[in-house]
Amino acid sequence: MLVLAASSLPAILTGLAYAEYEQVFALVAMVVGIVVLASSILLLTPQPTQKARPSDALGLVILWWMLAPIAACLPFIIGVQNRSVLLAIHEAAACLTTTGQSVISVEGDLWPASLLVWRGALHFIGGAASMITAASVLAALNLGGPGIHRSALFVMPETSFFDAVPKVARWVLLILGGGISITTLMLLMTGMSFGRAISDAISVWTTGMVDPAPYGRSDAGIAGDIVLGTGLAFGALGLAVALPLRDGKPLKALSDPETTVFALLIVVFAGMAMFAGLTVGESLGWSLSALSTSGLPLGGVETGDRVPLPLFVLPALIGGSALSAAGGVKIARFIVLARRAGVEFRQLGYRRSILGFEFRNRKMDERSVIGVWVYLIAYIAAVFLIMLLFTFTGQSIESAIRLAIGCLTNSGGLVIGHTAELSDGASILAIVSMLLGRLEILAIIPAISVSFWRG
Repeated sequence: MLVLAASSLPAILTGLAYAEYEQVFALVAMVVGIVVLASSILLLTPQPTQKARPSDALGLVILWWMLAPIAACLPFIIGVQNRSVLLAIHEAAACLTTTGQSVISVEGDLWPASLLVWRGALHFIGGAASMITAASVLAALNLGGPGIHRSALFVMPETSFFDAVPKVARWVLLILGGGISITTLMLLMTGMSFGRAISDAISVWTTGMVDPAPYGRSDAGIAGDIVLGTGLAFGALGLAVALPLRDGKPLKALSDPETTVFALLIVVFAGMAMFAGLTVGESLGWSLSALSTSGLPLGGVETGDRVPLPLFVLPALIGGSALSAAGGVKIARFIVLARRAGVEFRQLGYRRSILGFEFRNRKMDERSVIGVWVYLIAYIAAVFLIMLLFTFTGQSIESAIRLAIGCLTNSGGLVIGHTAELSDGASILAIVSMLLGRLEILAIIPAISVSFWRG
């Protein structure tokens, strides 16, 4: 929470530079509240007498995701014409989960510069938190069976679990910060303004939407779209390509199974979009944006409106890499299931044969495959349950589908345009769904199990 408070400094400085004193007051009031409460807890809580376990880290992650939107919502109450605390929490949750849509109406879609910077800061923190959690907490818990969250960054320490987290956090922040800086510089070279360049750079690397009204802007141009598309691909693949590149192994990054399948899926979905009437450039732009679960429009601001809904939801459900800020089921799980299906087909003619398969040089057993199936079933069940609940709040079938899948996969492209007049119940459901998507659903199941915490 103290890190969250410190991240408001750029927004405060921007507010002072643009004489947005009302927004500065809201940001400073938020910082004071967070610092007082968080510091009090730090000072009054005794030192732990036993070493922390992965389950303790899971509890901390769940608690942070539940409290962070509440702590970060004050600027969206005082800083804009909004009297609803619920809408402010919804706005903060959308930014932190990098879903990115906005539920607050601003005259002319011209947001105060300080609040745009604050949205960008929340996107950065949320994207970094998602990657750090995946590469440390979820990797340690081995949620999903096959260890799809494992990486070279994390090794289970013999001491407290949290001793291993700083290394993961340091590299995630360096990768995100470096990627955003390079992308911003390249966008500036295309003639884009600094404000839009940095907001779009944060958007692509966190697979979100910093600018709450991207469809109201002019196109970035061919050169800008190429830069944004490249950054979006890196953001959707995350550590799967960043770590091999860090080690000077570009061929390993290109041959990673998630990278190759990601490229294949872009081509497949682009081909489907072409049948819907999109041009080659529009199809590739939409496919990349949809598969990365970002709402950032590439190749035209109205491209997504021309894609049929059944096609629109498929790439969002698949999502990006397991070690990225992208949402969805994640490509790695589909790779494991596809390889298992291939084994079953090869065994049709040789029932007594013993065949296996590997994922990232790790042999998969039956327990791993069952773990993926359980996750997939839980995810599908969550989609249908949330969809049903949205219809009970008065949403049409199409809006319920978009909201359920969009919030659960943290895909702003599906949600945008369908959150203008949500009831309080629908807004609460959307917030819970976005947070559930960030926690990857199965992380909640151990949290409600007494035996897990006793172990």
